[in-house]
Amino acid sequence: MDPGATIPTFRGDRTSLAGLLCLWGVLMTGWVGEARAGWNPADWLGGRKPTLNVYRAAPELPADLRRVAVLPLHGPGSDLTPETRLNLEEALSTELLRSRFAEIVPVSDRQVRKLTGRETWTVHDVLPEGFLEKLRQATEADAVLFVEVTAFRAYTPAVVGWRMRLVDLRSGCTWWAADELFDTADPSVVRAAQRFERTAGARAGGGSDGWRSLRAPGMLARMTVACLLATLPGREISR
Repeated sequence: MDPGATIPTFRGDRTSLAGLLCLWGVLMTGWVGEARAGWNPADWLGGRKPTLNVYRAAPELPADLRRVAVLPLHGPGSDLTPETRLNLEEALSTELLRSRFAEIVPVSDRQVRKLTGRETWTVHDVLPEGFLEKLRQATEADAVLFVEVTAFRAYTPAVVGWRMRLVDLRSGCTWWAADELFDTADPSVVRAAQRFERTAGARAGGGSDGWRSLRAPGMLARMTVACLLATLPGREISR
């Protein structure tokens, strides 16, 4: 697999992360393939083919991409209270660990500020020159996951939006990206919440009517993150 042949590499102060996507330079709309570890968003959304803004550079991640640094969550300014931010961060961490797609290395606000002079970065920001290499040296990670909350509304009907991008720290290519808004007024999201609570959500206690996932910010975040992580590429097997 030669990611450099199809995916533009990061050029420090001349290129934003938005320019890293292969070929089109934008997110590809549509369902992109099989789910991971039994988590099938198509099942959650009532058996129909869902439309998710997801991009995958290849069907599989390289076998040597085993360790992923996760940058601090970037939120929409003052719209997130400290409690809400904590709930979202915990939900993200829980589902990343459950996905088992890589060893997860959280990067603290302090670490990022030391490397770049600020605490958070979005997927569209122009990164400081040498940032990816510095992050690789500091974390010994193979890739970095940028995570941004693009929208959040706690009151009914609740809304949460996620923008994520998995970037190889060695080549600078984007292996996977997602940009999706989940609105609990959408019947398909209600069905997804019900199915989520019958599986992962049920393990935390409670019923399976979707009530907790639709009204508790932490559970809604878990359900929506799990739905997106299920679209990650599979794992290439070393030979």
